[in-house]
Amino acid sequence: MTDRTYTARWRSYLNTAGSGLQSRETREAVADYLTLEGTVGSYFAERAYAELIEEGVYRGVARLFNCPREAVAMSDSATRAWHSGVAALTLTARDIVWTTPYEWAGNLLLLKNLQRSAGFTIQEIPLTPCGDVDVDWCGRHISDRVALISVTHMPSCTGAVTPLGPFSQLVRDRRTLLAVDACQSAGNVPIDLTATPVDLLTANGKKSLLAPRGTGFAVMSPRFRASADPVSVDVHTHAFAPGGGIRRLTDSARRFELGEKSVPAFVGFDTALRQALHNDWDRTAALSRHLRVRAGRIPGLRVHAPGTHHTGILCVTHERLTPERLWHTLCRAGVACWLIDGAHTPNHLLRAGIPQAVRLAVGPRTTREEIDYAIGVLEETGGRGATVPAMGRQEREYSA
Repeated sequence: MTDRTYTARWRSYLNTAGSGLQSRETREAVADYLTLEGTVGSYFAERAYAELIEEGVYRGVARLFNCPREAVAMSDSATRAWHSGVAALTLTARDIVWTTPYEWAGNLLLLKNLQRSAGFTIQEIPLTPCGDVDVDWCGRHISDRVALISVTHMPSCTGAVTPLGPFSQLVRDRRTLLAVDACQSAGNVPIDLTATPVDLLTANGKKSLLAPRGTGFAVMSPRFRASADPVSVDVHTHAFAPGGGIRRLTDSARRFELGEKSVPAFVGFDTALRQALHNDWDRTAALSRHLRVRAGRIPGLRVHAPGTHHTGILCVTHERLTPERLWHTLCRAGVACWLIDGAHTPNHLLRAGIPQAVRLAVGPRTTREEIDYAIGVLEETGGRGATVPAMGRQEREYSA
Protein backbone atom coordinates (compact mmCIF):
# COMPACT_ATOMS: atom_id res chain seq x y z
CA MET A 1 0.00 0.00 0.00
CA THR A 2 1.26 3.49 -0.79
CA ASP A 3 -0.45 5.35 2.05
CA ARG A 4 0.87 4.37 5.46
CA THR A 5 -2.30 5.66 7.09
CA TYR A 6 -3.90 2.31 6.38
CA THR A 7 -3.05 -1.02 7.92
CA ALA A 8 -4.40 -4.54 7.71
CA ARG A 9 -3.64 -5.01 11.41
CA TRP A 10 -6.18 -2.83 13.12
CA ARG A 11 -6.07 -3.14 16.88
CA SER A 12 -9.36 -1.28 17.18
CA TYR A 13 -11.93 -1.03 14.40
CA LEU A 14 -14.09 2.04 15.02
CA ASN A 15 -15.17 2.84 11.47
CA THR A 16 -18.47 0.96 11.26
CA ALA A 17 -20.25 4.23 10.41
CA GLY A 18 -18.21 4.20 7.19
CA SER A 19 -18.21 0.48 6.49
CA GLY A 20 -18.60 -2.45 8.85
CA LEU A 21 -16.34 -5.48 8.72
CA GLN A 22 -18.17 -8.45 7.24
CA SER A 23 -18.27 -11.78 9.05
CA ARG A 24 -16.47 -14.82 7.71
CA GLU A 25 -19.82 -16.36 6.77
CA THR A 26 -20.78 -13.30 4.71
CA ARG A 27 -17.45 -13.28 2.89
CA GLU A 28 -17.71 -17.01 2.18
CA ALA A 29 -21.24 -16.63 0.79
CA VAL A 30 -20.00 -13.99 -1.66
CA ALA A 31 -16.97 -16.10 -2.59
CA ASP A 32 -19.09 -19.19 -3.22
CA TYR A 33 -21.35 -17.25 -5.55
CA LEU A 34 -18.42 -15.74 -7.45
CA THR A 35 -16.89 -19.19 -7.86
CA LEU A 36 -20.12 -20.44 -9.42
CA GLU A 37 -20.43 -17.33 -11.57
CA GLY A 38 -16.90 -17.84 -12.85
CA THR A 39 -17.81 -21.39 -13.82
CA VAL A 40 -21.25 -21.09 -15.42
CA GLY A 41 -21.61 -17.36 -16.13
CA SER A 42 -23.56 -14.66 -14.34
CA TYR A 43 -26.99 -15.42 -15.82
CA PHE A 44 -26.97 -19.09 -14.86
CA ALA A 45 -25.43 -18.36 -11.46
CA GLU A 46 -28.17 -15.84 -10.72
CA ARG A 47 -30.76 -18.40 -11.79
CA ALA A 48 -29.26 -20.91 -9.34
CA TYR A 49 -29.63 -18.32 -6.56
CA ALA A 50 -33.06 -17.13 -7.73
CA GLU A 51 -34.92 -17.92 -4.51
CA LEU A 52 -32.42 -16.00 -2.40
CA ILE A 53 -32.31 -13.00 -4.75
CA GLU A 54 -36.05 -12.83 -5.45
CA GLU A 55 -37.36 -13.78 -2.01
CA GLY A 56 -34.75 -14.46 0.65
CA VAL A 57 -33.15 -11.04 0.90
CA TYR A 58 -36.60 -9.39 0.99
CA ARG A 59 -37.62 -11.73 3.81
CA GLY A 60 -34.45 -10.72 5.64
CA VAL A 61 -35.27 -7.01 5.54
CA ALA A 62 -38.92 -7.70 6.41
CA ARG A 63 -37.97 -9.78 9.47
CA LEU A 64 -35.37 -7.32 10.75
CA PHE A 65 -37.63 -4.27 10.46
CA ASN A 66 -40.97 -6.04 11.05
CA CYS A 67 -42.58 -4.95 7.80
CA PRO A 68 -44.30 -6.69 4.86
CA ARG A 69 -42.12 -8.07 2.07
CA GLU A 70 -44.08 -6.15 -0.54
CA ALA A 71 -42.96 -2.91 1.14
CA VAL A 72 -39.27 -3.60 0.41
CA ALA A 73 -37.35 -2.36 -2.64
CA MET A 74 -33.67 -3.10 -3.20
CA SER A 75 -31.10 -0.58 -4.36
CA ASP A 76 -27.36 -0.19 -4.64
CA SER A 77 -27.12 2.37 -1.81
CA ALA A 78 -29.12 4.25 0.78
CA THR A 79 -28.68 7.48 -1.18
CA ARG A 80 -30.06 5.93 -4.37
CA ALA A 81 -33.00 4.47 -2.44
CA TRP A 82 -33.79 7.84 -0.80
CA HIS A 83 -33.44 9.73 -4.08
CA SER A 84 -35.59 7.24 -5.98
CA GLY A 85 -38.35 7.49 -3.39
CA VAL A 86 -38.40 11.26 -2.84
CA ALA A 87 -38.00 12.12 -6.53
CA ALA A 88 -41.08 9.99 -7.23
CA LEU A 89 -43.33 12.33 -5.24
CA THR A 90 -45.39 15.05 -6.90
CA LEU A 91 -44.50 18.21 -4.97
CA THR A 92 -45.94 21.60 -5.88
CA ALA A 93 -45.31 25.25 -5.09
CA ARG A 94 -47.94 25.03 -2.34
CA ASP A 95 -46.04 22.32 -0.48
CA ILE A 96 -43.55 22.56 2.37
CA VAL A 97 -40.80 20.01 3.01
CA TRP A 98 -39.39 19.84 6.52
CA THR A 99 -35.81 18.77 7.13
CA THR A 100 -33.62 18.79 10.26
CA PRO A 101 -30.19 20.36 10.83
CA TYR A 102 -28.78 16.81 10.77
CA GLU A 103 -29.79 16.17 7.14
CA TRP A 104 -27.21 14.44 4.96
CA ALA A 105 -25.89 16.76 2.22
CA GLY A 106 -26.76 14.24 -0.50
CA ASN A 107 -30.43 14.43 0.50
CA LEU A 108 -30.35 18.23 0.65
CA LEU A 109 -28.80 18.41 -2.82
CA LEU A 110 -31.65 16.39 -4.30
CA LEU A 111 -34.26 18.53 -2.53
CA LYS A 112 -32.62 21.71 -3.84
CA ASN A 113 -32.68 20.33 -7.38
CA LEU A 114 -36.33 19.31 -7.08
CA GLN A 115 -37.20 22.68 -5.56
CA ARG A 116 -35.94 24.51 -8.65
CA SER A 117 -38.52 22.85 -10.86
CA ALA A 118 -41.40 22.27 -8.43
CA GLY A 119 -41.14 25.47 -6.38
CA PHE A 120 -41.92 23.96 -2.97
CA THR A 121 -40.56 25.47 0.25
CA ILE A 122 -37.83 23.78 2.31
CA GLN A 123 -38.12 24.58 6.00
CA GLU A 124 -35.78 23.43 8.76
CA ILE A 125 -37.11 22.04 12.02
CA PRO A 126 -35.21 23.70 14.88
CA LEU A 127 -33.29 21.88 17.61
CA THR A 128 -33.98 22.15 21.31
CA PRO A 129 -31.25 23.77 23.47
CA CYS A 130 -29.80 20.31 24.19
CA GLY A 131 -29.64 19.38 20.50
CA ASP A 132 -32.74 17.22 19.99
CA VAL A 133 -35.03 17.73 17.00
CA ASP A 134 -37.85 19.87 18.40
CA VAL A 135 -40.96 17.69 18.13
CA ASP A 136 -43.04 20.20 20.10
CA TRP A 137 -42.28 22.85 17.47
CA CYS A 138 -43.48 20.40 14.83
CA GLY A 139 -46.72 19.85 16.69
CA ARG A 140 -47.37 23.59 16.82
CA HIS A 141 -46.55 24.26 13.17
CA ILE A 142 -47.79 21.17 11.30
CA SER A 143 -50.39 21.85 8.60
CA ASP A 144 -51.65 20.16 5.46
CA ARG A 145 -49.16 22.23 3.48
CA VAL A 146 -46.35 20.09 4.94
CA ALA A 147 -46.11 17.38 2.31
CA LEU A 148 -42.96 15.65 3.56
CA ILE A 149 -40.97 15.45 6.78
CA SER A 150 -37.43 14.18 6.30
CA VAL A 151 -35.83 12.87 9.49
CA THR A 152 -32.26 11.61 9.79
CA HIS A 153 -32.64 8.89 12.40
CA MET A 154 -28.98 8.99 13.42
CA PRO A 155 -26.69 11.54 11.74
CA SER A 156 -23.36 10.47 10.29
CA CYS A 157 -21.59 13.09 12.39
CA THR A 158 -23.07 12.32 15.81
CA GLY A 159 -24.78 9.44 17.58
CA ALA A 160 -27.82 11.59 18.41
CA VAL A 161 -30.82 9.30 17.83
CA THR A 162 -34.14 10.97 17.05
CA PRO A 163 -37.07 8.88 18.38
CA LEU A 164 -39.42 8.03 15.51
CA GLY A 165 -42.56 7.46 17.56
CA PRO A 166 -43.53 11.13 17.96
CA PHE A 167 -43.12 11.77 14.24
CA SER A 168 -45.10 8.66 13.36
CA GLN A 169 -47.94 9.96 15.52
CA LEU A 170 -47.59 13.47 14.10
CA VAL A 171 -48.28 12.42 10.50
CA ARG A 172 -51.03 9.96 11.36
CA ASP A 173 -54.29 10.87 9.59
CA ARG A 174 -52.53 13.68 7.67
CA ARG A 175 -51.41 13.95 4.06
CA THR A 176 -47.88 14.53 5.34
CA LEU A 177 -45.44 11.74 4.47
CA LEU A 178 -42.60 10.77 6.81
CA ALA A 179 -39.24 9.84 5.25
CA VAL A 180 -36.55 8.42 7.53
CA ASP A 181 -32.89 8.14 6.61
CA ALA A 182 -31.78 5.14 8.69
CA CYS A 183 -28.41 4.79 7.01
CA GLN A 184 -26.49 4.87 10.32
CA SER A 185 -29.14 3.47 12.65
CA ALA A 186 -30.02 0.28 10.76
CA GLY A 187 -28.20 -2.51 12.57
CA ASN A 188 -27.27 -0.22 15.46
CA VAL A 189 -30.66 0.31 17.09
CA PRO A 190 -33.90 -1.73 16.87
CA ILE A 191 -36.42 -0.41 14.33
CA ASP A 192 -39.93 -1.88 14.35
CA LEU A 193 -41.94 -0.48 11.46
CA THR A 194 -45.16 -2.10 12.62
CA ALA A 195 -44.99 -0.45 16.04
CA THR A 196 -43.66 2.81 14.58
CA PRO A 197 -44.84 3.14 10.97
CA VAL A 198 -43.07 5.51 8.59
CA ASP A 199 -43.74 6.11 4.91
CA LEU A 200 -40.22 5.78 3.54
CA LEU A 201 -37.26 4.25 5.36
CA THR A 202 -33.92 3.92 3.57
CA ALA A 203 -30.60 2.40 4.58
CA ASN A 204 -27.64 0.51 3.18
CA GLY A 205 -25.99 -2.78 4.05
CA LYS A 206 -22.34 -1.74 4.30
CA LYS A 207 -22.44 -0.04 7.70
CA SER A 208 -23.85 -1.61 10.88
CA LEU A 209 -25.60 -4.39 8.97
CA LEU A 210 -22.06 -5.56 8.04
CA ALA A 211 -22.94 -6.45 4.45
CA PRO A 212 -20.98 -5.85 1.24
CA ARG A 213 -20.85 -2.44 -0.36
CA GLY A 214 -23.38 -1.89 -3.16
CA THR A 215 -26.40 -3.00 -1.14
CA GLY A 216 -29.22 -0.70 -0.09
CA PHE A 217 -32.97 -0.77 0.32
CA ALA A 218 -36.12 1.21 0.91
CA VAL A 219 -39.23 0.28 2.89
CA MET A 220 -42.32 2.04 1.53
CA SER A 221 -45.74 2.26 3.16
CA PRO A 222 -48.89 1.57 1.09
CA ARG A 223 -49.79 5.26 1.03
CA PHE A 224 -46.30 6.19 -0.12
CA ARG A 225 -46.49 3.70 -2.98
CA ALA A 226 -49.94 5.01 -3.89
CA SER A 227 -48.75 8.62 -4.09
CA ALA A 228 -45.38 8.12 -5.78
CA ASP A 229 -44.46 7.25 -9.36
CA PRO A 230 -40.85 6.18 -9.96
CA VAL A 231 -38.89 8.37 -12.35
CA SER A 232 -37.03 5.37 -13.78
CA VAL A 233 -38.80 2.10 -14.52
CA ASP A 234 -37.48 -1.22 -15.78
CA VAL A 235 -38.75 -4.22 -17.71
CA HIS A 236 -38.92 -6.54 -14.72
CA THR A 237 -41.66 -4.42 -13.14
CA HIS A 238 -43.25 -2.58 -16.09
CA ALA A 239 -44.28 -3.39 -19.66
CA PHE A 240 -45.79 -1.68 -22.66
CA ALA A 241 -49.57 -1.95 -22.88
CA PRO A 242 -51.54 -2.12 -26.14
CA GLY A 243 -51.61 1.33 -27.65
CA GLY A 244 -48.18 2.26 -26.32
CA GLY A 245 -49.06 2.94 -22.69
CA ILE A 246 -47.09 1.56 -19.74
CA ARG A 247 -48.59 -0.96 -17.34
CA ARG A 248 -47.27 -2.13 -13.98
CA LEU A 249 -46.40 -5.75 -13.46
CA THR A 250 -46.46 -5.27 -9.68
CA ASP A 251 -47.85 -2.81 -7.15
CA SER A 252 -45.21 -3.73 -4.60
CA ALA A 253 -42.25 -1.51 -3.76
CA ARG A 254 -40.21 -3.48 -6.30
CA ARG A 255 -41.55 -1.23 -9.04
CA PHE A 256 -39.05 1.35 -7.74
CA GLU A 257 -36.15 -0.98 -8.50
CA LEU A 258 -34.01 -1.35 -11.59
CA GLY A 259 -33.36 -4.86 -12.81
CA GLU A 260 -29.56 -4.80 -12.68
CA LYS A 261 -27.93 -5.35 -9.30
CA SER A 262 -24.70 -6.72 -7.86
CA VAL A 263 -25.89 -10.26 -7.24
CA PRO A 264 -22.77 -11.34 -5.26
CA ALA A 265 -23.23 -8.37 -2.93
CA PHE A 266 -26.88 -9.25 -2.28
CA VAL A 267 -25.96 -12.87 -1.63
CA GLY A 268 -23.71 -11.55 1.14
CA PHE A 269 -26.43 -9.15 2.26
CA ASP A 270 -28.79 -12.07 2.80
CA THR A 271 -26.30 -13.71 5.19
CA ALA A 272 -25.62 -10.42 6.99
CA LEU A 273 -29.35 -9.77 7.49
CA ARG A 274 -29.85 -13.15 9.12
CA GLN A 275 -26.94 -12.47 11.46
CA ALA A 276 -28.26 -8.98 12.29
CA LEU A 277 -31.37 -10.57 13.80
CA HIS A 278 -29.12 -11.55 16.71
CA ASN A 279 -27.59 -8.10 17.30
CA ASP A 280 -27.40 -7.14 20.97
CA TRP A 281 -28.78 -3.59 20.93
CA ASP A 282 -28.22 -3.02 24.65
CA ARG A 283 -24.60 -4.08 24.37
CA THR A 284 -23.96 -1.65 21.50
CA ALA A 285 -25.57 1.18 23.47
CA ALA A 286 -23.49 0.34 26.57
CA LEU A 287 -20.24 0.31 24.57
CA SER A 288 -21.19 3.62 22.98
CA ARG A 289 -21.73 5.16 26.43
CA HIS A 290 -18.38 3.75 27.59
CA LEU A 291 -16.62 5.37 24.62
CA ARG A 292 -18.36 8.71 25.11
CA VAL A 293 -17.72 8.88 28.86
CA ARG A 294 -14.04 7.94 28.61
CA ALA A 295 -13.41 10.26 25.66
CA GLY A 296 -15.02 13.10 27.58
CA ARG A 297 -12.40 12.77 30.33
CA ILE A 298 -9.38 13.25 28.05
CA PRO A 299 -7.83 16.71 28.42
CA GLY A 300 -7.79 18.68 25.18
CA LEU A 301 -10.24 16.37 23.40
CA ARG A 302 -13.51 17.98 22.41
CA VAL A 303 -16.46 15.61 22.19
CA HIS A 304 -19.29 16.81 19.95
CA ALA A 305 -22.37 14.93 21.13
CA PRO A 306 -25.59 16.98 20.99
CA GLY A 307 -28.93 15.49 21.97
CA THR A 308 -30.13 13.29 24.82
CA HIS A 309 -30.18 9.88 23.09
CA HIS A 310 -26.85 8.59 21.73
CA THR A 311 -25.42 5.41 20.33
CA GLY A 312 -22.93 4.23 17.77
CA ILE A 313 -21.09 7.39 16.70
CA LEU A 314 -18.80 9.85 18.47
CA CYS A 315 -17.35 12.92 16.76
CA VAL A 316 -14.21 14.50 18.27
CA THR A 317 -11.69 17.27 17.66
CA HIS A 318 -8.55 18.26 19.60
CA GLU A 319 -7.59 21.69 20.91
CA ARG A 320 -3.96 21.34 19.74
CA LEU A 321 -4.06 18.94 16.80
CA THR A 322 -5.83 19.41 13.50
CA PRO A 323 -8.47 16.78 12.78
CA GLU A 324 -6.32 15.40 9.97
CA ARG A 325 -3.28 15.06 12.24
CA LEU A 326 -5.39 13.39 14.92
CA TRP A 327 -6.86 10.98 12.37
CA HIS A 328 -3.46 10.00 10.96
CA THR A 329 -2.13 9.49 14.48
CA LEU A 330 -4.98 7.16 15.42
CA CYS A 331 -4.80 5.15 12.20
CA ARG A 332 -1.03 4.70 12.45
CA ALA A 333 -1.50 3.41 15.97
CA GLY A 334 -3.94 0.79 14.67
CA VAL A 335 -7.24 2.56 15.41
CA ALA A 336 -9.51 2.50 12.36
CA CYS A 337 -11.63 5.66 12.37
CA TRP A 338 -12.56 8.30 9.82
CA LEU A 339 -11.88 11.95 9.00
CA ILE A 340 -15.29 13.44 8.21
CA ASP A 341 -16.07 16.56 6.20
CA GLY A 342 -18.33 19.15 7.79
CA ALA A 343 -19.84 19.89 4.37
CA HIS A 344 -21.52 16.47 4.46
CA THR A 345 -23.83 17.68 7.24
CA PRO A 346 -23.60 21.40 6.50
CA ASN A 347 -26.51 22.60 8.61
CA HIS A 348 -24.95 21.07 11.71
CA LEU A 349 -21.16 20.78 11.55
CA LEU A 350 -20.39 23.75 9.31
CA ARG A 351 -22.89 25.91 11.15
CA ALA A 352 -21.12 24.97 14.39
CA GLY A 353 -17.77 26.01 12.88
CA ILE A 354 -16.45 22.43 12.51
CA PRO A 355 -15.08 21.94 8.96
CA GLN A 356 -13.55 18.55 9.84
CA ALA A 357 -13.68 16.09 12.71
CA VAL A 358 -12.62 12.56 13.61
CA ARG A 359 -15.45 10.03 13.81
CA LEU A 360 -15.24 6.98 16.08
CA ALA A 361 -18.03 4.48 15.43
CA VAL A 362 -19.08 1.46 17.46
CA GLY A 363 -20.67 -1.48 15.64
CA PRO A 364 -22.37 -4.79 16.48
CA ARG A 365 -19.05 -6.62 16.89
CA THR A 366 -17.03 -3.92 18.62
CA THR A 367 -15.43 -5.05 21.89
CA ARG A 368 -14.70 -3.14 25.05
CA GLU A 369 -11.02 -3.95 24.55
CA GLU A 370 -11.04 -2.14 21.20
CA ILE A 371 -12.55 0.93 22.79
CA ASP A 372 -10.08 0.88 25.68
CA TYR A 373 -7.17 0.62 23.25
CA ALA A 374 -8.46 3.59 21.23
CA ILE A 375 -8.90 5.63 24.42
CA GLY A 376 -5.34 4.77 25.42
CA VAL A 377 -4.05 6.07 22.10
CA LEU A 378 -6.07 9.27 22.49
CA GLU A 379 -4.76 9.76 26.03
CA GLU A 380 -1.16 9.25 24.96
CA THR A 381 -1.62 11.48 21.93
CA GLY A 382 -2.83 14.34 24.11
CA GLY A 383 -0.22 13.80 26.78
CA ARG A 384 2.85 13.49 24.58
CA GLY A 385 2.12 15.75 21.66
CA ALA A 386 1.05 13.06 19.20
CA THR A 387 3.55 10.39 20.20
CA VAL A 388 2.24 7.14 18.75
CA PRO A 389 2.24 4.08 21.02
CA ALA A 390 3.68 0.85 19.68
CA MET A 391 1.08 -1.15 17.83
CA GLY A 392 0.76 -4.80 18.67
CA ARG A 393 1.16 -7.48 16.03
CA GLN A 394 -2.07 -9.31 16.80
CA GLU A 395 -4.51 -9.21 13.89
CA ARG A 396 -8.18 -9.35 14.80
CA GLU A 397 -10.24 -11.89 12.87
CA TYR A 398 -13.86 -10.76 12.54
CA SER A 399 -16.34 -13.58 12.28
CA ALA A 400 -19.82 -14.27 13.54
